[in-house]
Amino acid sequence: MHISTSLVARAGAVVAAAAVALSGAAAADASTAATHRVKITTALSIANTTPKAHPHQTTAWVSGQLTAPNDMNAPIRRDWVYLQRLGPKGHWFGVQAERTGRNGKVRFFVHVYKKAISFRLVFRGTRNLARSVSATDTIAPVTAS
Repeated sequence: MHISTSLVARAGAVVAAAAVALSGAAAADASTAATHRVKITTALSIANTTPKAHPHQTTAWVSGQLTAPNDMNAPIRRDWVYLQRLGPKGHWFGVQAERTGRNGKVRFFVHVYKKAISFRLVFRGTRNLARSVSATDTIAPVTAS
């Protein structure tokens, strides 16, 4: 049986190309594995004070705490937490931002006028800490009595 040299050359080229592709894929997997970090999970709570009625508005404090639950609820200090408000078309947009305090706590002073407003707190995460979003808290206007 006679095999042409061009056929052998083509088969060798295919084998070489496959080897290069596999080694490149292995190198890419190794490089992404080396740079992939496991982020620490975070939790963000939300609460508000009893709303107070004023002549044309209602005011309240919205507060929260940023913790790392897998470290026995250790507070996360000096990181930015954002207060977001639910818009009329269902989109969340930022209203205020504050850094967490020594105990991982943060609070915002809000005004509510004629309609109830839903708020939530957002921690965008860092290089080592995962992103977290609190539950939604709705504050309704209070009528002055």
